[in-house]
Amino acid sequence: MSTTWDLNRLRYTIRKITGKFDFGQLPDSSIGEVSITSPSGIDDYINDYYLYDMPEDLRSLRLRDFYTFTTFPNCGTYSIPENVIQIYDPIYVDNYQGQFFQDPNRFYAVWPEFDFIDLNLFFPDGNTQSFTFTLTQTPVQQGSVTIGLIPNIDGNPSPALETFTDSDQPIPLDLPPQQKFVNPGTLISNQYTGPLPPPSPGITPGTGTIDYLTGSVTIVYVNIPVNGTKGSCHYHPYVASRPRDVMVWQQQVFLRPIPNDVYTIKMMAYLLPTTVMSSATNATVRPSIDSAGNIQGFSGNSGSLPTDLPQFNEFWQLIAYGASLKIFAEDGDHQEYAAYTPYYEKAKLLCQRKTLKQIAQNRIHTIYSQTDDGLTNAWPIWPYY
Repeated sequence: MSTTWDLNRLRYTIRKITGKFDFGQLPDSSIGEVSITSPSGIDDYINDYYLYDMPEDLRSLRLRDFYTFTTFPNCGTYSIPENVIQIYDPIYVDNYQGQFFQDPNRFYAVWPEFDFIDLNLFFPDGNTQSFTFTLTQTPVQQGSVTIGLIPNIDGNPSPALETFTDSDQPIPLDLPPQQKFVNPGTLISNQYTGPLPPPSPGITPGTGTIDYLTGSVTIVYVNIPVNGTKGSCHYHPYVASRPRDVMVWQQQVFLRPIPNDVYTIKMMAYLLPTTVMSSATNATVRPSIDSAGNIQGFSGNSGSLPTDLPQFNEFWQLIAYGASLKIFAEDGDHQEYAAYTPYYEKAKLLCQRKTLKQIAQNRIHTIYSQTDDGLTNAWPIWPYY
């Protein structure tokens, strides 16, 4: 009797449930782009259910774990990988517990980003196109710089007044090791129409650079500023330190104060079941995240083996029924879908049994209860959504 609930058995079980034993009608893996002549394979339905439907439908404590990453000095914003579905309290910074925020209104009430204004750092004379100057307050937060012109009041018409701005450096999703503080940053004029320049654009009109640590700025105008206009620089200076407040918003982590060193951030998270074990090698291999940031699941294209196992063995039957229901739904077979839904719900309850038994020991929060630390009231529950 087989005791291995691997990909081979998943495929076999799904074929038995759906009655699709013809490999031409339902192959194991799709070959190339999905089309009428190249239909989706069983592995595709398994992936769709296992990686996207099941984590939301099941919500098992087995999928909760700490997500950790390290900060970079002067980088205060980090993307959360796609395999992290939700972040919870507690959050630790170098094992010091931090304050957790999910509401920008509350977070920026504590950490307002008021702009500092530097006036008259450079003086247009009607002939000069390029300007180099230094901001008076440093370091400067990435994405906060705006350099404009205050028009003269002589009544004469002037060309379009340019405004230079920078942006937060793009942080690749699913690639936390590549997060870094990019310095100098690139300034782009609102009159610039060319391709995005490199970090050091040289004398390309409509571009410039900003050294966030020293405040050194170089800008080259597309339209030479007229005589009598005045330079105006708006930006947000900060004092770097060990972060103590953390906001999670729009799949990003915002740390304040902005870190001045390399710190380890540890956050309780609910994760996609992206790790499986190969029974042949007993090594963590698939699904995983490749170098391009794409989630790899059970599929021939990602190199999975017929001996690959779900992250937890009790998931296999739930995966088989869940993938089968997706096939019934796509085929429009509503009768079979309804017939197998109770079996799916039964398998889901079995997978949730450990979680239900564990949370059954917890007291329901009321106005009289306290949080798990026993120090603060748990009511009202914030945020309400």
